[in-house]
Amino acid sequence: MSVRAAVYCRISDDRRGLGLGVERQREDCAALVISRGWSTVRTLTDNDVSAYSGKARPGYRHLLGMLAAGQVDAVVAWHPDRLHRSPSELEEFITLVERHGVRVETVQAGEWDLSTPSGRLVARQLGSVARYESENKAERVRRALQQNAAGGRAHGRVAYGWTRTFDPATGQGRDIVEKSEAKIVNEIADRIVAGDSIRSIAADLNARLVLSPTGKPWGKQMLRHVVTRERNVALRVHRGVVIGDADWEPILERGLWEQVRTVLADPARRTSAGSTARHLLSGIARCGVCGGPVRASQNRQTPSYKCAERSCVSRNRDDVDAYVTAVILGRLARPDAAALLAPDRTPERVEAVDRAQGLRARLDRAADDYADDKIDARQLERITARLRPELDAAETQLHTIDNSTVLDGLVANDDAALAWESLSISRRRAVVALLAEVTIERTKPGTRIFDPGSVRIGWRP
Repeated sequence: MSVRAAVYCRISDDRRGLGLGVERQREDCAALVISRGWSTVRTLTDNDVSAYSGKARPGYRHLLGMLAAGQVDAVVAWHPDRLHRSPSELEEFITLVERHGVRVETVQAGEWDLSTPSGRLVARQLGSVARYESENKAERVRRALQQNAAGGRAHGRVAYGWTRTFDPATGQGRDIVEKSEAKIVNEIADRIVAGDSIRSIAADLNARLVLSPTGKPWGKQMLRHVVTRERNVALRVHRGVVIGDADWEPILERGLWEQVRTVLADPARRTSAGSTARHLLSGIARCGVCGGPVRASQNRQTPSYKCAERSCVSRNRDDVDAYVTAVILGRLARPDAAALLAPDRTPERVEAVDRAQGLRARLDRAADDYADDKIDARQLERITARLRPELDAAETQLHTIDNSTVLDGLVANDDAALAWESLSISRRRAVVALLAEVTIERTKPGTRIFDPGSVRIGWRP
């Protein structure tokens, strides 16, 4: 009866996803099986899976199951380290092979005799060497990543908004701006600060057939991630912490990036801008009786705003929208409207700016000292852990939303009404939420004519 052989192939790093290394192993192993006069009952592969990392290897676990069930007489691999790089895995494998009398052969190292004490000793020694090599490689990779981070260099896949060039002399890559993608990131940032919702921006990009970084339509989470990344302003992140400036060109102005993050982090702002609302005051206006939110609804086929909590009030939607719009445009036409755009230059904010700049400079110096081997990785981590919370606190004080973009084109504009009509519904809602508190009151029973007095508008400071 022919010897039943199971072929096992593995490659730990297949960045391009081609599976070429696994295929070469398979061909060599198949040739070895034929040369022995055996028959291959199963070829099992684990592509792009490291034996050292501890990640699950489905092909390998299936091989162990076949050994335990007595379904194979021999295991063929390209090299012993394709099977194991962990002593604990090796011991489990030895137990099964010894129990069922299975032969083990490799293309590179020949027969792997696990039936004798001396054979098992050699296998364990090879396993220890393989483990050492894996740990040593992991340390080299870790050190290289730290050096890249400290030097502000990019690592991994090319991010959306950049393309990568390589210096033929050094072989090092550098990210440079990809103008068409950078333009999209800037558009997203401008529209968020102007009051457009993430959902509406994503829908517009998809309608224009602008693909996301994954090559698929934009989703809310993808859009939020792309526009808020630290790399947009050329900050280098390592292990989730900003450690200094990057060596690539930014694609967003720092102030705009800060504004985007502030807008998206503000719960009140997110509610007012709305992600699904299609009507001017839905979720913005409040009930004058119970204080609950007012939502768009239908009242006997008439578009209305109605108290969502207890149905305390109900009002014709078109009448309310027209009145609130007229009052808002009147406010923007007043001589003092320009004050709405005045920047916040309080002493506290100026002090926070200076403090944040000083802390960033200290973090940058620490990163430079690490790159120059003046301090080690542990010292860099301690410095970063101490200064980062102080910088976060200072930046929190800086995150005062600059609302000038929301009102852009509306203040001191003789054609403000025309500009208003050109705005998206989310932008109009942002303007209303920024300037006013709208309350809908009860009217006298039997009232059939719209009473402007039943809609109370209070200006926000």
